[in-house]
Amino acid sequence: MKLHHYETFYLLHPDLNDEDRAAISERLQKIIIEKNGQVVKNDPWPLQKLAYKTRKQTKGYYIVLEYGAAADVIFDINRELRLDDRVLRFMTSKLGEKFDYEAIIKAYQDKASKRNVSEEPIDEAATAPELQELGE
Repeated sequence: MKLHHYETFYLLHPDLNDEDRAAISERLQKIIIEKNGQVVKNDPWPLQKLAYKTRKQTKGYYIVLEYGAAADVIFDINRELRLDDRVLRFMTSKLGEKFDYEAIIKAYQDKASKRNVSEEPIDEAATAPELQELGE
């Protein structure tokens, strides 16, 4: 079975607690795994103010789910999200025809390591020796 690379981005009702949000994410991940897919990333965001009202709500919780799955799994995931009243909006995008779990994880790790290198603190003594000479 050929896996494709997908991302599902969905918006949850602002009144949900942590357990309810986690239960929805776990249910979607279970659907993917049961159909021989692989979850790359489950990224829940904190409560966000929405740009416009959605189902009379001005705030909500976004969750990004990135995974590899067969095409028929998308139907099941979208059906699950459509039937759940706690889900305000959702969108599934196909990121690529091929899904290589190891390559995607490695790309995320490389990106994180580059970010960590650029965030290292700057040694002020090494960058401004002329200030030390002036006694400042």
